[in-house]
Amino acid sequence: MLTIIVAGRNDDYGRNFRDRLFRTVLHNCRLLNGAAVDFEYILAEWNPLSDRPPLSEEFVSRVPNARAVIIPSEIHDKYSLNPQMPFHEMPAKNAALRRAAGEVVIITNADILFSETLVERIARGGFADDTLFRAHRIDVKPELSWQEIQDPANQLPSGEGFRPPPYYLGAGGDFCLAARSLWHSLRGFNEQIRFSTRAKDWQFFLSAAAQDVNIEFIGDVYHLDHEEGFRNTSAQDRSSDRVHFGKWWDIEFGLPVTNGYLWGLYGVREYESETDPRIVTLEPQDYRLCDEQNAVARDLLPWLTRPDDSNEMAAAFFLHTILAAHREQRRVIFRLKDARAAAMLSGFDTVASGFGVRICSNWKWPEVEGLNIRQFVPEPTVLEHRDWIVEETAHGMWFYESGSGQGTYVLPGTIRVTEPEFNPVLARRVLRAYLGLQEKGYSRFAIYGAGSHTKELLKWGIPDTLEFVGIVDSFSEKLPHVDCPVLLSSASFESDMAVACAQHEIHNVIALYNDWPRNVWASESVTVR
Repeated sequence: MLTIIVAGRNDDYGRNFRDRLFRTVLHNCRLLNGAAVDFEYILAEWNPLSDRPPLSEEFVSRVPNARAVIIPSEIHDKYSLNPQMPFHEMPAKNAALRRAAGEVVIITNADILFSETLVERIARGGFADDTLFRAHRIDVKPELSWQEIQDPANQLPSGEGFRPPPYYLGAGGDFCLAARSLWHSLRGFNEQIRFSTRAKDWQFFLSAAAQDVNIEFIGDVYHLDHEEGFRNTSAQDRSSDRVHFGKWWDIEFGLPVTNGYLWGLYGVREYESETDPRIVTLEPQDYRLCDEQNAVARDLLPWLTRPDDSNEMAAAFFLHTILAAHREQRRVIFRLKDARAAAMLSGFDTVASGFGVRICSNWKWPEVEGLNIRQFVPEPTVLEHRDWIVEETAHGMWFYESGSGQGTYVLPGTIRVTEPEFNPVLARRVLRAYLGLQEKGYSRFAIYGAGSHTKELLKWGIPDTLEFVGIVDSFSEKLPHVDCPVLLSSASFESDMAVACAQHEIHNVIALYNDWPRNVWASESVTVR
């Protein structure tokens, strides 16, 4: 049996939410019935508005084999740490996942149409118990008919490219299929981050990959474009505290991340609707957050949110210090006082260690249940003359050589650091790209991609030891001949760009995302040398 889970509430999100929900669900049911798939459909309705009927009532009346789980406002009020967020998508889906009857479970969204080829693959079954199965998302206008949607000429040039993105990028939350046993062993989506819903699907796949779970793409889904979504929110507004999907945060800190054993509102009693037993509401009095859970959410996890401008410049300074240390084969000792600075360094350390850069620090992370935090190599008792010391002070970072006490300027002077924006995922991959160029002895490189991603990348600066040849426009029909390494600069379209480079016989390509190693976050014991 198959369980399909969607989440929503009776608030008309993005305008015409009901229309999108019932159009997609009934379409998917029609295809599944046509393929003779035994299924149930569950709606997880989080924090429904009290001044109108629950969406669940209409859902179970119109959708074949339907059930609904209502998570009332009293539970939302205890869980949420963001007053701008009335809807928490991932814990809602987790609650339905905990109550799913199917041996195989699909978690999808209320604006997703399954393709016919995808349903044919679902009907064949044979899904491995150790694999997550994804679908490639195609954005379309909601007013199109089913026949028009399938025409590539009518599909929007947004979201993802024509080829699937890396396993952890893109719209993983729009479709993910796995054995129920695997969902339970991974404990669903992150419930510790209670101030944002952004990129929890990315983090889920990264955490799964860090635990050696296989991830495969098995088909396409179509996403009905709508207002208020992430894509239709301006870049400026995405960074504000007002957006309903919450702040951007460091999704890679502490991987693999796992919830506690009570994830998915496990153990919370349910009571059936008086009018329809297919609808259950969870009992608010049974839901409690212990003091330790609240301490983690309120005190520790804000390390991972957007830092202030000074900390952002510190992150760029860390990046270029590590690059210089790699060039000169020096050890760097970081003496830190601030948790945000340590969190930024932690991400760089995982990358730098793979290139033999020796980083030590006085900072020691506390043990936090559910987070696999990599500890720094402790500062050695005896320093080498050539060691670099980075000390965090009230006035910024103090940087000097251990033996001479003299400072060294490591920030680039040609293409300077200019107001880098909080994006630890990108910053780590930029560091890896530059370290890779240095290690292989390259002195020149070009960037393929002329969009906002490239602008953000360049804000981190380029080391003076690398000559930046220029930008190859990703919208050009014909790529020019390039006689140096080409750095692909796009998260969503990197797969397409890599193919375009191969077609134009550009083979010296540096991918930021596609070849990111799965084991980069694996914990390892470290010793001081």
